[in-house]
Order: sequence, then structure tokens, then C-alpha cells
Amino acid sequence: MKVNVTAVVAIAAGSVGLIVGALLPKPEQAYGLAVVTGTTEKTPVMKDYVSKLQPLLEKAGCAYVSRDYDTLYMEGKGGPMTVIVGCKGATKDQGVAFFNSPEYQELVELRAPYTNWQFRLVQAKF
Repeated sequence: MKVNVTAVVAIAAGSVGLIVGALLPKPEQAYGLAVVTGTTEKTPVMKDYVSKLQPLLEKAGCAYVSRDYDTLYMEGKGGPMTVIVGCKGATKDQGVAFFNSPEYQELVELRAPYTNWQFRLVQAKF
């Protein structure tokens, strides 16, 4: 059996690169997070809310981190829903501006009759 030295060297170099890359410290990234917990009625209106929210999130550079509709909460009172949206590099002030924007406030009016939410804005680094 003939050994391809180039392939062996490439595999070894790639493996070393992955290991070193995993061990090197990564710089912390700042994120603005929206953490929403509570209850939501199942209604077609909420599907409309989510479909209209998605383009606003994308435009703001945000993405869902978690959408859990049956959260296991260990203490306190609240609903079974937890949604976390992360916006890389965003500040709390930008989160407040997004929340207060006419586009999002229109969606708040749409969903408000069907939700009992606790809505938090959090600054995070990880």
C-alpha cells in the first residue's frame, strides 16, 4: 500500500489547526438580547405577528437564539413560553429604539390582545 505523504501532512496540519483554534481564547462579542417570557394564545393572529416580525429582525441584524414554548421554569410565576432574540453588537438603547419604533409598535398592537408577556432587554457579552 502506497502512502500519499501530501495527504497525511494535510490531515495532520488540519487537525493541529482545529485543536489550536479551539484552544485559543476568543474575543468576547457584545449582544443585545430581547428575552420574552409569558403566555400566548394560539391564534392565527400570532402567525401573522411572527411573519411580520421576521423581516424587522433581519433588517436589524437580529436572530432567534431560542424559541421554547414549553419552558421548564424552576421558580416564580410566569408562562411556559420563552423567546430569546440576539442582536450582535447591539446596545440596550438600540433595543429600546427597535421596541419603540412605529413598525414594531404596530406589531405590539396586533399581538397584545393575545399575549401576557414579560419583555426584557439585556446587554450580554460572550
